[in-house]
Amino acid sequence: MTIIKGTTPTIRYVFETVQVTDITRAILTVKRGSDILIERDLSSAETGVKTLSWKLTQEESLSVDGDATVMLNWKLSDGTRGATNKAFLVFTDNDKDEVI
Repeated sequence: MTIIKGTTPTIRYVFETVQVTDITRAILTVKRGSDILIERDLSSAETGVKTLSWKLTQEESLSVDGDATVMLNWKLSDGTRGATNKAFLVFTDNDKDEVI
């Protein structure tokens, strides 16, 4: 996925076998190497019937240069923990490299 810096993209996860209503904790991370650049929890997510979504702020998307990975960890009400595979993100330059 390519993200233009300074925009407010949405990162969305679709669950096929997990009931979103059973998720009690979720942590979204955007990471480069060993550094977590962005971290969001369930309280900042938009929930759908089968989805969890996070909209990045302009400041967040401006804070990442180049390549990164995104991953979601979650915990269900019965204590089961799950995680997604890492997905590759590319943050590209914007002619207006600032918050507007």
